[in-house]
Amino acid sequence: MTDAKTDLPGVYRTPEGFLINKDNKSLEAYKARRQREKELDILKDDVSSLKNDLQEIKDLLKGLVK
Repeated sequence: MTDAKTDLPGVYRTPEGFLINKDNKSLEAYKARRQREKELDILKDDVSSLKNDLQEIKDLLKGLVK
């Protein structure tokens, strides 16, 4: 007996009742989206760090002016 199609595109039911996703395009799109989100999180952390560094520099300069 072979895998049976379901109502969901790319999803099949095995004879044992397991659902198998054979949609490789969706998997690749998911991986690409996850990678972009990861890179965005890194970028957010970098910007936050730069903002903190700039604030420290401002505080040091203000201290030198006094």
